[in-house]
Amino acid sequence: MKNRSLEAIKSKVKISIKGKNVNRYLLKLARNHISILHSEKIDAQEYFIIIYYKDYEKVKKLNTIYDISVIEYGGFLKKKRQFHQQKWVIVMLLFALLFLILLSHMIFEIEIVTNDKTFRNQLLQELKQYDIDKFHFQKSYQQLQEIKEKLLEIHHEDIEWLEIESIGTKYRVRFEPRIVEPEKEETPYRHVIAKKNAILKKIEGSHGQVVQDLNTYVKKGDVIISGYLSLNGQVKDTISAEGTIYGETWYEVEVFYPFGYYERTKTGREKDVYVVEFLSHRIELFNFHPFYDKITTREILLEKKGFPLRLVKEHQEEAHTISSIETADGAMVSAIELAVSKVNHLLGEKEEVLNYKVIHRKLETDGVRLVIFFSVYEDITDYEEITPYVEEKNEEDNI
Repeated sequence: MKNRSLEAIKSKVKISIKGKNVNRYLLKLARNHISILHSEKIDAQEYFIIIYYKDYEKVKKLNTIYDISVIEYGGFLKKKRQFHQQKWVIVMLLFALLFLILLSHMIFEIEIVTNDKTFRNQLLQELKQYDIDKFHFQKSYQQLQEIKEKLLEIHHEDIEWLEIESIGTKYRVRFEPRIVEPEKEETPYRHVIAKKNAILKKIEGSHGQVVQDLNTYVKKGDVIISGYLSLNGQVKDTISAEGTIYGETWYEVEVFYPFGYYERTKTGREKDVYVVEFLSHRIELFNFHPFYDKITTREILLEKKGFPLRLVKEHQEEAHTISSIETADGAMVSAIELAVSKVNHLLGEKEEVLNYKVIHRKLETDGVRLVIFFSVYEDITDYEEITPYVEEKNEEDNI
């Protein structure tokens, strides 16, 4: 078994011998102790033979009248020649592998999880002093704990709790600011009034004197919850009225929908993705949930001229694309759906479209134009400051 293994890696060469009476030349090689591992007769004047590469120079010296040429190499020499032919590809692949290993030990994102936006930027700058920043190598768990303790010591009056965790190629920093109870500001005396004309539908969490009935028409500026508390028609006290009022309001919306419709909108989801580009291939690093449809802006971070490998930072925004060709009836339905969607987009969580009616339609050469009347249930809360009531005293009370 050992001899077979050595035999397999020995350098060999396959040569062509052309001329008259090639058999006589092969006997001559044998008499000179040249091992012929394999021979193949091509025709009367040509043979292919395989010999050890170390005997090739001796074969050429013994040749006098024959035409000898190399067909291919074998064994270790073949592997060596193949390696030389592919060495740059192998070197680039090894470099790419090493590059990916290095990238996997670097940090590409610092995420600060907190509600305190003011202190967030300050903390980012301080973390940079400890080399916790983009494009720096990751630190050990013990190093992160030491940095955490130092920050807590420095900001013991500002930070209640702090944690630094390593997630893939990202640091997530969570902290809770120390809460200092602010001095309570007194709410000014006020009425709750209607922000726009509406039919009053609902009053939530009222504090004050409700002066309007439900299902009545109110105008913009009308008092709904009064800050003046009255008894038997006489004002007795002044407070800051509270409450949320909802009413039925009305909108007139004009919308145009083309027969050939294309719309691409952003969903609001976005992220930064790091991409390794090698030749015509691209590898997105640690992007486990890629966007199906996206709008991308690129920034090249690492690139070497003449070398087909670079690191790119992509800012990806998820998109939603609608593309269709409509008939007149289909365009009208789509126009109504688009108008309803746009109105809903303006409404809050507890607000909704109650009803709608197309009051004008026009068929144009390239689409449909509609005017739609909407009835909407929405928050119409507004406030009006008032002066505190001062009870008038009679002159008799001063005698």
